[in-house]
Amino acid sequence: MGTSRKISVYVSDDLHRALKSAASLRGISLSEFMIDAAKQVLHAPSRKESAAKMDMLRETSKHVYARDEIREMREEGRRGWQKQ
Repeated sequence: MGTSRKISVYVSDDLHRALKSAASLRGISLSEFMIDAAKQVLHAPSRKESAAKMDMLRETSKHVYARDEIREMREEGRRGWQKQ
């Protein structure tokens, strides 16, 4: 892996407790949790990339989706992401 570097970040007591709890529930250290979270953000597509992908999908889809259907699909995707 190479040389590891330390990053110090100051957070409120409430945020620290929430992060520590989330890490504990996953059975990992707070450091591992923060590294995983940072990697997810770094590898997540930008809004511009996501919009371009959606435009491409819209062009190839022959089905017209109702606003409520789109909203439900978006919420389903968010729920799936939160489970990771």
